[in-house]
Amino acid sequence: MRIVLGVALAGFLGALARYGIGFLIPASGAPAAFPWATVFINLSGSLLLGLLTGWLMGRPALAWAGDVLGTGFLGAYTTFSAFNGQLWQMLEHRAYGVAGVYVLVSAAAGWALAALGLTLGRRRMKQA
Repeated sequence: MRIVLGVALAGFLGALARYGIGFLIPASGAPAAFPWATVFINLSGSLLLGLLTGWLMGRPALAWAGDVLGTGFLGAYTTFSAFNGQLWQMLEHRAYGVAGVYVLVSAAAGWALAALGLTLGRRRMKQA
């Protein structure tokens, strides 16, 4: 029951963090504009999940932290649905170039940052 409450609380905080970043990086309002806030959120979330995963490797006693921080906080913080909704708007407005860059940056940079985070997290685990 504690893990469920932890995931719920962390999810609440992750959603608030995501919402707050929307104020720091406001959207232009144009449907075909590049969604900088969503890109920042998803890329930083990829890096953080990689760091968390790498740090938790070999620490079975802390498996709950993966649920609370990974599923709870980062699951609510990152947003695949916003990515898809924004991509759909770009395609509807025939902003194919912007849409292509959005997909490429989100996928390639997201993967690269997750891999970097995993590598750095593993190093921290070995040092501890």
